[in-house]
Amino acid sequence: MLVHECKRIREPNQPPYYRLRTGSSAPVYLHRAHFFLVPGPDELARLKDQARANRVVLLPDDGFLFPTPASLRISPARIDRLTPNQFEQFVAGLLERSECSITRRGGRANDMAADILATNRDGVYIAVQCKHTRTGRKVGAATMYEVNGTAAPEHGAKVALVVTNGGFTKSALAFADRHEIRTVARDDLAKWADGSLTLAEVLGEVPVGF
Repeated sequence: MLVHECKRIREPNQPPYYRLRTGSSAPVYLHRAHFFLVPGPDELARLKDQARANRVVLLPDDGFLFPTPASLRISPARIDRLTPNQFEQFVAGLLERSECSITRRGGRANDMAADILATNRDGVYIAVQCKHTRTGRKVGAATMYEVNGTAAPEHGAKVALVVTNGGFTKSALAFADRHEIRTVARDDLAKWADGSLTLAEVLGEVPVGF
């Protein structure tokens, strides 16, 4: 990847990240810029030949992989290959595509069971807990207990949402139903990603504004 520009960006209450402008039409966003190589002509030719001979799907350990709405339309198999941090960025991107404003993007220590905090265009505040799995495990009731105990009391959220690329146990779904916690499991997440379902359709009956 040839980098034409690197700009450090700092938003209120967010860690700094970097915007890279490359030969593609869309910029790439990274949390950390580790190093940049400016090769000479001979070295550049060698690197290009090496890249052609060893094609890989690049999934950096840390970064914004979804700079455009179209780039969110990825398959369940690729969602499974994301890291937990990338999964949080992915879900945040889906919310932004649904015209939500993000005030917290990604979990941290003592985040009180909210990886993402967002507000929709009508001012409905949402606390989102993301649970990524590479083993097909299901989210249990304990996660729902945590979310229920913090979404409104700690974050002031009107909507609590748990998103996973896996599934939910029966006890988790029963608790979520009793306490009106919204859940998005693997199948609906895939449809939300490919655009065949809107956020309103994914969540079902939600407060006015979705």
